[in-house]
Amino acid sequence: MIYVFGHKYPDSDSICSALVTAQWLTARGLPATAWRLGEINHETAYILRQAGCDAPAPLTEPLDGRDVWLVDFSDAEQGPAGLAECRLLGLIDHHRLGSLTSAEPIDAWIRRVGSTATLLWQIMTQEYAMVPDRCQATLLLGAILSDTVGLISATATEADRRAVAALSPLCGVDDAAFLDGLLVAKTCLDGYTPAGLLEKDLKRFAIGAYTLEVAQLEVASPTQLSDRLAPLLACMRQRCREQALDYVMLAVSDIRRCHTDLYRVARDGTSLPVQALPGMLSRKKEILPWIGAHLM
Repeated sequence: MIYVFGHKYPDSDSICSALVTAQWLTARGLPATAWRLGEINHETAYILRQAGCDAPAPLTEPLDGRDVWLVDFSDAEQGPAGLAECRLLGLIDHHRLGSLTSAEPIDAWIRRVGSTATLLWQIMTQEYAMVPDRCQATLLLGAILSDTVGLISATATEADRRAVAALSPLCGVDDAAFLDGLLVAKTCLDGYTPAGLLEKDLKRFAIGAYTLEVAQLEVASPTQLSDRLAPLLACMRQRCREQALDYVMLAVSDIRRCHTDLYRVARDGTSLPVQALPGMLSRKKEILPWIGAHLM
């Protein structure tokens, strides 16, 4: 069996793409099962309900020597323990090529699109002539709209727009209502502890000589976090110290104003001035390059 999973602290693209990839592989005669490396957030739960699909089970067993297929990441730092000892068979991603290596050639697709789900749709329909069923189409549509913030993010491409146009008729949902519900769920922060908020969408990176984690919270209003910033910053300091990181950063992105405020904590516990990043929403395409340029 092939173990299919995305990165730790999974977002909607990581979960939805893992589910559809496992089904696509199984349909090709390669039995596969999707797994998750963390809790399901409100937005992903919304997409799963709309698709009528259960969430993948959490991956708790050792991976040593297993056959694995990765989606939505290629950085070893974002994967589970034991990943280096696995037999990597394939990879579908839309980020920069990360630090993972393989002992033998793999099936790999990495393209500059807004979502792994967009690339997966291209592979299924254009390379394998497969038509997604209603459940698969809803998972893919939700993941694309999530990662591109309803196609308004700088990461959105013409390929993403074509995928959305093709998938929408297959889903049997009202497009506007589906997107509205998704964005409400995306910006819902109810029920999270400070640590839970930080881990809601968290990724670890190695940039030059620095190791850092960058969390992102998408909000509908800057006031959503007003009363929670102090405990969040305390949690960031604790995490930076316990994980021996150079920095822990939190990008608070207002999806209505298209504006991000970047909070930064250094290893010595120092909080750097809050950095306003007007016009930026994408961690991958805008925020991370800004961080890289100002760390060096």
